[in-house]
This record gives sequence, structure tokens and C-alpha cells, in this order.
Amino acid sequence: MPTINYKTKDGKRVSGVTTIIGGNLGWNKQALMYWANAEGLDGRNHRDTAQRAADAGTIGHYLIDCHIKGHKPDLSQYPQELISKGETCFLNFLEWQKMVNLHVEATEINLVSEVYGYGATPDCIGSVTGKLCLIDWKTGNGVYPDMLIQLAAYKVAWEENNPDKPLDGFHLLRIGKEDASFHHHFWGELGDAWQAFEHLLALHKLKKSIEKRV
Repeated sequence: MPTINYKTKDGKRVSGVTTIIGGNLGWNKQALMYWANAEGLDGRNHRDTAQRAADAGTIGHYLIDCHIKGHKPDLSQYPQELISKGETCFLNFLEWQKMVNLHVEATEINLVSEVYGYGATPDCIGSVTGKLCLIDWKTGNGVYPDMLIQLAAYKVAWEENNPDKPLDGFHLLRIGKEDASFHHHFWGELGDAWQAFEHLLALHKLKKSIEKRV
């Protein structure tokens, strides 16, 4: 997804959720360093491995987006191995969609929180078993704290802009990188994750202020 230029109503530019979390949360960096070292010991370049995984995830995400938006996908730029992984991801999504009777309310809508000063673009807002929820899909080998923080920040931004459409829970759909296995996770509330984001947002703004002084 291209970088989004989030702006408040008065024209002030604000950072997005992923930028705020990625630039200020260090909880997962140690695990990432361990993984990169293991890749090197096995004779692989961790950058190449990460790129292949990211490409497979991009395809799955792209196919889901096309399905929801009614667009015809173009996968001509990708090798068949990655396409197969992405298609498996997509088929798993279709099974889940049918099982929970998903009805999409909005997808990848750009939101700005005027109250807190940040931007957000949730994957999907939709009705799941009759309840309006936030839905996000990711390709990866696990669920990590930053994902929950991201979901919590998306919810606050959505409800600020849509006060008549409160969300009733969070659905995270994870597709395994290697075997394209399907994993569904649900949380009814993420109050502690929102508190974490508030701290990250405050730190992000302080960092910007300090950077102007050097």
C-alpha cells in the first residue's frame, strides 16, 4: 500500500498508526534479530527470505481486496510459487467469509483522529454474525502485541469518525507463511492495547519535538 498523506481538517499533517507503532515500539525487535541470525546460520539471506514472505502476503491481501471491491486481480508480475500461496490464503478467507456471513461496511478507508492526531486505514469494517466489527488480515508466523495495538488504534479512529456505528470486537485473520494455514483470532475489547498506543503516540510527538532542537 502506498504511503498515505494523513491531514487534519486544518491541514496539519499527522503520522499513521503503523508509523507510530513501528518507530516507537521495541518489544519485537529482539525476536526479529534472533530470526535474522538464524537465517544467516542456515545460509540464507534474511532480506531475501523476508521479501519472499512479504510478496506472498501481499498477493493474499491483494486478492482479498479485489474480491471485496469487485476488481479483477492482475498477478502477471509474480512467480507461480507465490501466486499459489496467495491463492490458498484467499480460499481460506472465502471459507471464513461464508462461515460467519460477512457483510462489508467499509474497506481501507482513510481516517484521521482529530482528537488524538493520527491517521488510520483499517483493512475492513464489517458485520460478522450480525455484529459490526473491525477485521484485519495478516500473513505471518504468529500474533504479536503490535498487531493488537494497531487494531485498538483503528477502532478509536473509526468510532470518532462514525459515532453512530460503534464496533463490537476485533477479528484478526492470520495466514501461515509457509503452509498458508488459516488462523482466526477474536478479542471483545483491547483497552490495554489502546493505552499502549496512547503512550506510543505521546512518545512519537515528543521525539518529533526533540528532533527540532538538534
